[in-house]
Amino acid sequence: MLAERAGAPEAAVINPDGSSWTYDELLDRAGDASAWLDSIGAPPGDPVIAFVAATPPSFALVIAGATSGRPLAPLSPRFTTNELVRCVEGLPGGLLLATPEARAAVEPVAARTGRRLVVVPSEFPRSTVSVSLDQAPDDIVAVVHTSGTTGVPKAVWQNQGRFPARVAASAGPIGLGPGDRYATASEFHHQAGVGLFLVAMGAGATLVPFPTFSAESWVQLGALEPSHATIVPALIETLLAAGVLALPSLRYIQYGSSSLHPETAARLVNDFPGIRLTQQLGQTEGSPITTLSHEDHLEAVAHHPERLRSVGRPIEGTELRIEGADDDGIGEICSRAPWYFLPDPDGWLRTGDLGWQDADDFVYLAGRKNDVINRGGLKVHPIEVEQVIASHPSVFEVAIAGIADRRLGSVPHAFVVPVDRQHPPDFEQVSAYARERLAAYKIPSRWHLVDELPRNPSGKVLRRLLAETVEP
Repeated sequence: MLAERAGAPEAAVINPDGSSWTYDELLDRAGDASAWLDSIGAPPGDPVIAFVAATPPSFALVIAGATSGRPLAPLSPRFTTNELVRCVEGLPGGLLLATPEARAAVEPVAARTGRRLVVVPSEFPRSTVSVSLDQAPDDIVAVVHTSGTTGVPKAVWQNQGRFPARVAASAGPIGLGPGDRYATASEFHHQAGVGLFLVAMGAGATLVPFPTFSAESWVQLGALEPSHATIVPALIETLLAAGVLALPSLRYIQYGSSSLHPETAARLVNDFPGIRLTQQLGQTEGSPITTLSHEDHLEAVAHHPERLRSVGRPIEGTELRIEGADDDGIGEICSRAPWYFLPDPDGWLRTGDLGWQDADDFVYLAGRKNDVINRGGLKVHPIEVEQVIASHPSVFEVAIAGIADRRLGSVPHAFVVPVDRQHPPDFEQVSAYARERLAAYKIPSRWHLVDELPRNPSGKVLRRLLAETVEP
């Protein structure tokens, strides 16, 4: 994937100070990173679990891992220790890498898993090591974790052989290529983080580091002149509210994880005519699946506003079907394409998303097959949250339901049956209790006291009925 970039005159990476590395210079830095991995005893064949952000040294570390049989497996220090331990124990190896900023969060994970923690330097020592760009199709480029559909993220081993097709499928719809500058507001461990940086690199674009998101850091990013950016709808709403969305250099916004609110999409199309807007639906196991092009956005705003609630049409080269559709045509969205990393044995990727497809092939989501809540691009599994809250001594039982939210897409609400109805739980205390055991974004946004939980004849809680009791 990178062999054809060698010798290219375009910048590969823009540094925070505005200087740049060519692709040859990036490969030299990858050689330095590979030598550093040798020096800390990282054995070939094991993934390198790393808690790093989107910085030039991280880009070099990804290439070093991919070319030396030590693929990077980035994780986020935002997860709790319990969550991280489960991810780490699912991978072989004896090392954990962390930036100085992430060290405190990673130390207890290292202690509980018996892994050696090594702090990543801000710059790798220069060396004479060169990376080899002669990779086999089965060689692993990176190990990216899903958001988790059963409460435990799944490791997806992404191989070299499928990446060229993935680069074409992802970069083509947004016109990303040499001369363009790409940034993503997603965290580095996310598929929309390291996964899309690899796509941009394969397309020959210039990588723009963006370690942490805020309205202020977004404004500062303008100095590095990104032309393309990936931003989830929740962050688009944040930037619009702050009045700082339109950077002078920005030509494309790609979004995903949920649809934009129709009013927001119309505002973007009408108020920012210099920015092209594209939505892509995808998963860590396989992406992209569908796309809503800029032309689709224009047509929807002008004539078909209902299409703004869709995730677009199957991307070229993709087969899509609705499996197990009910009387309303809603079933599980299943897809097949040559760039998917982890399809089922029959070649189809069963997404777990419920949805339907109209006569013009536009696909609409109807929720998750397993009730996963998508909170601004971060997945919240109700059962995981319920188990923690139900362990509080004042809670008899609890159900978590996703409630629509304009900014975040969906947020978790807790419906609690107390142990003692005369002395109901103090929800501030229960929230603090849960916050010690769960990542902050999994904590319910609102709490409701209920006498009982609605159930179907088989005893399963009907979260849909609970959600309907909350006024929009």
